[in-house]
Amino acid sequence: MSNFITNEGSNQLKTRISELIPVAVELRFLVGFFYFSGIRELIDSLKANEDVTLKVLVGLNVDAQNYGLIEYAGQSGKSHNERREDYQKSIVTALNNDDFDNREFYEQAEFILEQILAGKIIIRKTKEPNHAKLYLFGLKDDWTLSKAFKGCMITGSSNLTKAGLGSQGEFNVQICDNFYYDGATEYFDSLWETATQITEPPDYKEKLVRFVSENTLLKSVHPFDAYMFVVKTWLGSFHRQKSSHYIEYLLEKNGYRKLQYQIDAVTQALSIIEDHGGVILADVVGLGKSIIASLIANRLGKRGIVICPPGIIGDDAAGSGWKKYMQQFELYDWEVRSSGDLDGIMEFMKNTEGIEVIVVDEAHRYRNSSTETYEKLSMICRGKTVILLTATPFNNSPADILSMLRLFIVPKKSNITLSSNLDELFRSFNYLFRDLAFIRKNYKSPDPEKASRAQKLYQALFGEEIVDIAKVLARSAQLSKQIRDVLEPVTIRRNRLDLLNDPDYSEEVNELSTIADPQEWFYELTPEQSEFYDRVIGTYFTYNPDSDDSFRGPIYMPYRYEQQLDDDSDDKISRQEQIDRLSQDNLYDLMRRQVVKRFESSFAAFHQSIVNFKHTYERIKSFIQSSGGRYVMNRDLINKADPDDPDQIDALLEAFAEENKDEDSKKSLIYNVDKFACKDEFFEHIESDIRLFDKIIREIDDLQLVENDPKRITLLDKVEEFLQQEPRNGEPAPKILIFSEYADTVRRLAPYLKERFKKDDRDRVLVVEGTIGSNLLQEINTNFDAAHDPKKQKNDYDVLLTTDKLSEGFNLNRACMVVNYDIPWNPVRVIQRVGRINRISKKVFDTLHITNFFPTEQGANIVRSRDIASHKMFMIHQTLGEDARIFSEDEEPEQAKLFEKIQTNPDDLEQESFYTRLKKLMQQWEHDYPERVKALDTMPIRIKTAKPFSSDSLVMFIRKGKQLFSVSQDFIDENHQLLPLTIEDALGRIECRPNTEHLPLSDSFWPNYKMLKANAGELSTTRHQQSNSEKAFNFLSYLLEMNVEELKGWRSFLIMLRKDIEEYGTLPEYTLKRIVDWHNNGKPDYQLIAQELETLQKALGKDYLQKVKDSLKSHEKQVIVAIENQLRK
Repeated sequence: MSNFITNEGSNQLKTRISELIPVAVELRFLVGFFYFSGIRELIDSLKANEDVTLKVLVGLNVDAQNYGLIEYAGQSGKSHNERREDYQKSIVTALNNDDFDNREFYEQAEFILEQILAGKIIIRKTKEPNHAKLYLFGLKDDWTLSKAFKGCMITGSSNLTKAGLGSQGEFNVQICDNFYYDGATEYFDSLWETATQITEPPDYKEKLVRFVSENTLLKSVHPFDAYMFVVKTWLGSFHRQKSSHYIEYLLEKNGYRKLQYQIDAVTQALSIIEDHGGVILADVVGLGKSIIASLIANRLGKRGIVICPPGIIGDDAAGSGWKKYMQQFELYDWEVRSSGDLDGIMEFMKNTEGIEVIVVDEAHRYRNSSTETYEKLSMICRGKTVILLTATPFNNSPADILSMLRLFIVPKKSNITLSSNLDELFRSFNYLFRDLAFIRKNYKSPDPEKASRAQKLYQALFGEEIVDIAKVLARSAQLSKQIRDVLEPVTIRRNRLDLLNDPDYSEEVNELSTIADPQEWFYELTPEQSEFYDRVIGTYFTYNPDSDDSFRGPIYMPYRYEQQLDDDSDDKISRQEQIDRLSQDNLYDLMRRQVVKRFESSFAAFHQSIVNFKHTYERIKSFIQSSGGRYVMNRDLINKADPDDPDQIDALLEAFAEENKDEDSKKSLIYNVDKFACKDEFFEHIESDIRLFDKIIREIDDLQLVENDPKRITLLDKVEEFLQQEPRNGEPAPKILIFSEYADTVRRLAPYLKERFKKDDRDRVLVVEGTIGSNLLQEINTNFDAAHDPKKQKNDYDVLLTTDKLSEGFNLNRACMVVNYDIPWNPVRVIQRVGRINRISKKVFDTLHITNFFPTEQGANIVRSRDIASHKMFMIHQTLGEDARIFSEDEEPEQAKLFEKIQTNPDDLEQESFYTRLKKLMQQWEHDYPERVKALDTMPIRIKTAKPFSSDSLVMFIRKGKQLFSVSQDFIDENHQLLPLTIEDALGRIECRPNTEHLPLSDSFWPNYKMLKANAGELSTTRHQQSNSEKAFNFLSYLLEMNVEELKGWRSFLIMLRKDIEEYGTLPEYTLKRIVDWHNNGKPDYQLIAQELETLQKALGKDYLQKVKDSLKSHEKQVIVAIENQLRK
């Protein structure tokens, strides 16, 4: 046996010490620090020798760093008490390290503490720092070797740690020699005599054991205390920087109330920006996001740009809009630019130094990362501090939300999610969102193909054949909460209910106006008009290709006629052809849905749209016949079709006609109609649609729906009635806002309103339907903004008729009623519109009013009218499909509920936030259990506890940076991959009471705990189709393999782009699509690619990826609480 111990192979220090302990009568160990991890390696040997005493002399302290534990000497000259306290803190630091977070340690720690209490393990701390490693073994008299030697010693490099005893390379020597043993023992004893006693006398001993038991992961914690600790930790993640008095000064100087909720939002936003580089300000409309953003910008102390819709830029005199805020909040070197001029902003930033902050107002407008507009905004925001303002962050698809986050978060290095890869997480969210939506929409579809696909999707997700829609709705609701959980760390969002219920804010917002429940204004149709209304919705514009009375749209879907289609046809065509087919189907649906919404809005506008449809059809038919069968469809035109642009339908009709007016058109998709397999059917369906348009025009004329529009007549009468009301309680005379989605509707209503409400030959109706110039902006502000300079306010107008151009960013609170002339199928529109008159900055009216228009029939009473309206609205809802967002993801559309949903008070659309609920709960606990709440401040991490529950599960809470996340071993996807469990759902699982039974951990606790620690944050890698990022990565790899002269100077930039795609993911979808398009169907133009690379490098910067790396912050995951639920049988 070698005297040299190196920890190589079987030559382990642990083995050598374990062999000596059973034959020793006394052990003296001088080590840098006493880690329990070292003792636990020797537990079996110590248990085998009940008589042995272990003296441990500790020479150093220990501290925890990001990369592990380190030893340090500490200061000399400290008193015994100071050294004792230092040691206690060091041992707590060591034991709370992740190395000890396992079953073995928990089971062995009890033995170690018992040995300390029994005096079998005695610990002292050297007077001066000492880095020696010395192991002395006094041998029993009856052992063979003791006849020659009193004892043995081992000295060298190894500390008393798991690594030092065996898992890392060391060099130690074992010496069995009385001379050396006596000398070493004398040295040890001299240090021992002057050392500070840690476990002697008994009170010190008990104090150490108690200190370790109460301040490390060994602490026994009641489930209720663990529950409170999780709530406190989560609330603490909403950290706020210390407030500056200058914030209050700026508010007071400019005549604003010092509202604490706004001040808190500023300090919290500054903290979020410090951690993540950006923030989303998402308070509901009317709570002062612009003021909060301006204060944040001031406190950042950097130069920046505000990007906003042109209507709210403000005037040059800084009397309104963002120009006013910039003047008021001392942002003198800032710029405010129109969101319609991103090219100009990019040029300005290229030529201007020192722009470090980007504020984007109405940021939800940039939710589609596949557009060139988003790519430009992404380039503008790259490397800057980003402040996004939107009142509607959640009313979008997962892809839309990721687009906002990508403006300031590196997608594959995220700290706001347990997994660092936001791209992968949101890809899985998107697939699930799409599949759940398809199931909801089609599981009862009369189309057997769609119903069958819905059933297959359901079976894949839930493992069952029969669709249970309740499960689908529940999973949809769960997905919504998961997405909100992702947004939460970087989002500040409060609604009025939050402020009213929050004890810190309730008093300062008690002067808010009350919103009355929406009123119904019914306009009466004759029986013939009512039947026509139903035919338009239920027959004319419901897709039914076999009916001559149904809009077939052949000019929007020519692929359906080009060849005979069968069930497998999509499998036999290229990816581009699949995209073209889907785009054409979507275009047809867009046109069909928009014309239905136009019909609900205005009979006159609908009439004109039908005339335009007929004109377009006739021009296209004429061109096809005169050009030898050519028909042109422009892919760019199709892709620009926007379902959220209500006025786009007429422009699209004209554009389609323009595409087909000459034979020299060189657009991307050209059909030869003469070669269509279904040529005759194509022309017949064109003629069928033209006949349908003629029929509709005749019916409108016969029914006199334009000349004697009952909806318009009702509006005029009801508005006059409202304006004649006497002002209440000293309030000013009421003004009224009339909103329509459609500029054409506004244009057709304007002359009737102007004529009806003239006063002294002066117009009392202000109309907004196009560009908002400076003069019009001044008229709006001076007549409808109560916060405008009182000396400049006017009273020239009583009615403001407008499109949704004014539904965002304007203060119009001198009006007290909003009339929705057409039904806003997206509830967010209602919230935005009402937000114009419900402003916290200035209360004008006690009660605010909302009115919605509905059709009824002549002679119907109120109950019957609601039934009629509900029936007609539901017909429209079914036609609009996903364009209608009246019902949330976890609701199944029902006619009986639709009318009620439309008439919901906007204040009832928002619930009290999860944060406010927990904040109130914490305050209640502070009142009811003050001592237990106070004890949470000294709670250790890695708490483990168990309680009764309705099922078996283990819920784990993990901290990453300041954020808290949760997982449970029974919350998995169809691939048995862990899903992120929302904090709200996780708290529902661990909720308990002060007297809840505290159970011992079960046998399954540790296997589940180990699995969760290992797999938390891992994402499912299920793929539905190759993404653009994968295609771009593959093509860049191909280019790097090619020895092409044109690309020789671009190799390093190509490598940078590929590395970005693989590891960081900062390129927007539009950029990735551009790279994919370089492939050019296998015929890449390398000269063009070189030009594109030059353009891209100019936009991104030569070393852009290094700047991304420099901006990153990395946070380790740390388990803080694990609560086991046990089914009580």
